[in-house]
This record gives sequence, structure tokens and C-alpha cells, in this order.
Amino acid sequence: MELYPTQDGFLGEIAKGFTFAQVSRLAAGFGERARAEGIDQVVVAHDTRFLAKEMAEEAAGVLAGLGLKAFLLKGPVPLPLFAFTLGELEAAGFYLSASRKPARYQGVKLRLGPGKPLSGQEVPLPEKVPEARGNFQLLDRKRAYLEHLAGNAGQGATGKKGVVYLDTLGGAGGGLLPGVFGLLGLEAELRELHPLPHPLFYGVDPDPKPENLPTLLALMRAVEPPAVGLALDGDADRLAALLPGGEVLPPAEVLKALEEALEGKEVRGDGQGSYLFPWHLPEPDPFLAALLLLGKLL
Repeated sequence: MELYPTQDGFLGEIAKGFTFAQVSRLAAGFGERARAEGIDQVVVAHDTRFLAKEMAEEAAGVLAGLGLKAFLLKGPVPLPLFAFTLGELEAAGFYLSASRKPARYQGVKLRLGPGKPLSGQEVPLPEKVPEARGNFQLLDRKRAYLEHLAGNAGQGATGKKGVVYLDTLGGAGGGLLPGVFGLLGLEAELRELHPLPHPLFYGVDPDPKPENLPTLLALMRAVEPPAVGLALDGDADRLAALLPGGEVLPPAEVLKALEEALEGKEVRGDGQGSYLFPWHLPEPDPFLAALLLLGKLL
């Protein structure tokens, strides 16, 4: 299987089309494109898939070897944190993730800046990759992102009681929402399901559809209100919401609830669980969506 260009990068099957050699080519081609655009900094990040960390280290070394100032985010990293860091540093981005695809796939999302996706068809792939590898800087911006997130969440969930189940499916979104609960002093009880990184996503596809959420569905069918169930995809840029009794809230209803919570501030939905808040980040953020929903659903 070969690498396939996507609207914002490439996709392939691990150990077939998506190999270390191909990652090196992708990084070299992207680095040259970034330099041609006058960009001198690039942030590399990765999800929880097999060998994602090691592939990210290889990409960061190639990019640094091209003379770019390369940062590797301490990971795994959800897409909103990656987007936040690009904005902070005004940098290009190289994010290893296959999002909702099954575990055997890996991909890369390319950004020429915050919210500036680069199609894979626009990236030259050199036949020969420079041998030099440069030094990159390990970066941890989780706390800064959490503070940004808490600052934009408002007070809608303050004082709300009940249980919040969050199924992260072993993806990159695990372990993040508890920190925001702490910063906001929320009283609702947060119970994370499958929060630890898992390259096989606990045996399901990392797509928050009902067929991939057996544990969350069982809990929500048995729980009494007030309670809400939430689920993320593999790179944490999509959100599903469930009500007591196991009812899955359609994306149109989620968007309506977000609009009511925001009272005029802009939110955009794509009908597939992605919610963008342009005043917050240039990429979708399911964590902000989750916090806003708690004020309406608990």
C-alpha cells in the first residue's frame, strides 16, 4: 500500500506505505516547502499509534537537519494542543495521526501555520533524504493550553453536579480534561474511560460512533440523571455526546446546545462531531465543546 495524499497531509498503512523511510521523505519535503514560505520554526507532535513517538523523533531530526528550529511536543498530544502551540510560536506543524482510521493506519497532518492546512499534493517528496539529523527541543505546553481552555470555557458548568463519563478510546485526548476541571473548580464528578494511551485503541476503531463505545453505552443506559457521556476520536478533534438511557445526541443537537451556551459567540459544526470556535483556536476543540455542553446537559 502506498502513501495517499489527503487534503492536509498523507495517510498510509503502518509498515507498508507508512514507514520510517517515508516519514523521513515527508519531513524533508515539508521542511523544504516551509523554508520556501519563509518559515523557520516547526512543531512536531504525535498521537498514540504504534511507533508514533519514534517516527515523530525521526521527523523532528530531519527538519532540524534542514536548518529549521524544530520542537517536539511531549506527547501523545491532542490536535487542539498542537494547534495552540502553533499559534503561540507562529510555527509550521507536522502532526503524526490518522485521526479516526483503524489502528493499522498512520498519517501526518501538515500545517504551514495555525489553521493553515497543506495538501499532500503540494508537498514535494525527495527520492533521497539528507543524511544530517539536527537537534530538536522537547516542549511541553499542556499547562498553557489548559489555562487557555479554562479561560474560554466560561462559568456555565460551575455549580453543576452529576457524573461525566469521558471515553477517550486510548487516544491522544486522555488525561487532559481532569486538569481543566481542577482549574475551573467544577463540582461534577469526571470519570475517564480508557484514558491511557493504547496503540490498538482497546480493540475498537478510534471513531466515537455507537459501535465503538460499548462500555460508555452500557454505563449511560444504567445511569440516572444528572449525567452525561462524552467520547473523543483518536486525535481528539471530534466529540460525541450521550444522554442517560444511552441516547446519542445528534451533531445538529450538540451544535444547537453549544450555540445556546455561547449566547452569540461563533461556533461551527461539520455534522460529524467537529466543533470549531474561531475566537478560541483555528482548529476544532472538543474539550471546549465538552465544557460548554456540561452547562446545558447536566
